[in-house]
Amino acid sequence: MTGTAFSYPEFMRKELRIVVSRSYGPGRYDADYEARGTKYPEGWVRWTETENLAECLRLMSLDAPRRLDVAALTSHRFPIAEAEAAYRLVVGGNEPCLGVVLTYPNEEAPPSSTADRPALSVSSVPRAKRAHRGRTGKPAIGVIGAGAFARSVLLPELKRSGAASLRTLVTLRGTTADHGREMFGFEAASTDPEAVLEDGAIDGVIIATRHDSHAALATAALDAGKSVLVEKPLALDRSSLNQVVAARNRSDGFLQIGFNRRFAPMAVTMRDRMAQTTGPHQLVIRVNAGSIDADSWIHAADEGGGRIVGEVCHFVDLARFLVGAPIVSVHAEAPTAADGPCDDVSVTLRFEDGSLATIAYTALGDPTPGKERVEAFSAGRTLTLDNFNALTIAADGRVTTATRGRRDKGVGGSLAAFIAALSSGGPAPIDEAELIETSLATLAVLESLRAGRRIDL
Repeated sequence: MTGTAFSYPEFMRKELRIVVSRSYGPGRYDADYEARGTKYPEGWVRWTETENLAECLRLMSLDAPRRLDVAALTSHRFPIAEAEAAYRLVVGGNEPCLGVVLTYPNEEAPPSSTADRPALSVSSVPRAKRAHRGRTGKPAIGVIGAGAFARSVLLPELKRSGAASLRTLVTLRGTTADHGREMFGFEAASTDPEAVLEDGAIDGVIIATRHDSHAALATAALDAGKSVLVEKPLALDRSSLNQVVAARNRSDGFLQIGFNRRFAPMAVTMRDRMAQTTGPHQLVIRVNAGSIDADSWIHAADEGGGRIVGEVCHFVDLARFLVGAPIVSVHAEAPTAADGPCDDVSVTLRFEDGSLATIAYTALGDPTPGKERVEAFSAGRTLTLDNFNALTIAADGRVTTATRGRRDKGVGGSLAAFIAALSSGGPAPIDEAELIETSLATLAVLESLRAGRRIDL
């Protein structure tokens, strides 16, 4: 991180060597090893992170003789009731101390505690009766997942709107959950999804975990009688998609996917102007997405599903929204001889009314020209939407342009629509069958790439 340039003569004269010590051993900082369960062969790497920790525990547990005696590292113990005395000892320095431990009574932790929770997983839960507008007069929301997008966009928007009662935040790690609870104003925090799913006072669940858990969590939340706003993509394959559909069909709650661009004010204006014309439309959506690290979890087929499933789905849905007709077929092509993840694709969507949409999604470009541009052609009109803050309409030889002070991709509008639907008891703010159609069309992009042909929906 800080540079590794060394004086060659000094190293030669003094015969110096650099030895790197990596905490815990091989496997540390390796996402495949730590998060995805990929094991190193023992004959290749004997002392992995796991083996090092196991051997350390073994040495600590030996009774006679004790090979690794850590008792001396703890110099003082205080019951929690005497915590102030413990802090005075540490801060005051009146006597030597090393490890100062606070002990708690031997009793079960309260349900809201984030200590000793199991890893993020979902088990079947009984369906719960949905309750609307609790003691705050607002619909109660639980959030599962607080990754980068949730922390930087979703949760700040939820807090800013003040339209919902933020009841429980669930994350993988207790420290993250507690920090998010304090920062965004949740009543409780946990690492157990059932803290949300089993809470009968929660009306709606927002799911913002990694992509591979979306379908299972959405299914569990719907089966618990909750309404669900799940971040895209809804599912990584058709089987998981069908599981969510089945859960929705037997649930009292409704389903919404985080396709926020259809809520962008300028996209809504563009859709309304397109609806004024008759006949088929021709859409061109250019997405200059930029590259991401090839080792990112998004590229892992069983975790992120790749950028086509994870990001191109936004633009499939936007095309569906702008055209306003069902998608009947999908055809996709990607550049040849591409090494590594597929980040570049050209997708053609055909609609029931004869309209066509072409989505050019690429990570090859320079980011300077902007990320997203949408052009629509129909009945002698040309509409151009640039980065959701400028809409140009050319018709009858005249050109008009409307601009916004800031780019608005519709995240706030999507959340507001979800909360409003919760308050009214439904229905969903978007036709749920349309969302399933969009999700299926996105999966068909991958199927078309594999098969090398058009896929009829």
